Amino acid sequence: MNAREFDYYRNLHQTVCHALLHLHFHLLSSKRFVPIPKRNELLLRYLKPKLKDKRLSNIKKDLRVMLQAARHPRGNLEQKLWELNTMAMNHKIVGAGKLYTLLVHLYDELGLESKLFEEGDTAEPGVLYLLADHIDAAFSEDKQVAPISMLIESPDVEAIVVCVNRTGLFDASIKEWNESAQQVHIELNSK
Repeated sequence: MNAREFDYYRNLHQTVCHALLHLHFHLLSSKRFVPIPKRNELLLRYLKPKLKDKRLSNIKKDLRVMLQAARHPRGNLEQKLWELNTMAMNHKIVGAGKLYTLLVHLYDELGLESKLFEEGDTAEPGVLYLLADHIDAAFSEDKQVAPISMLIESPDVEAIVVCVNRTGLFDASIKEWNESAQQVHIELNSK
């Protein structure tokens, strides 16, 4: 899965989840049963402004299809969104896609930038480095066959390991730790 596909699926899944949450908060605040046409109207009002959001430009066609389904007299957008949500939850990320997902998560959660380390490079503090040959050797046919090494110079190593383990994508462990230089070698193994 390349970066464009990942961004597409992430934006689509987040938009679907947020739309369903928006709808269900309205349903919880209502004391009466809300019929399907009214639910479609609520979803329509939530999703329509998303068409203008530049960050969601890669799912613009999907948003238009959702809006069209909400406007159809016999349409049930809520049901379609639940189906999309179920499909997204069942979609498993494998191989290098898991690593990419993890790196995006670490950037979103901890602000950690990641780079490939090449010979002759000087390491910057707070940047997560990966070795290209380790990544190439780590995956075979979308399965992890060897541990992946990540190197970083940071005082907050435990937070990184906890964040990785919380994702459930990999088991992270500290392989080497130079406390005086605050350099760490973290090893990732498949769960």
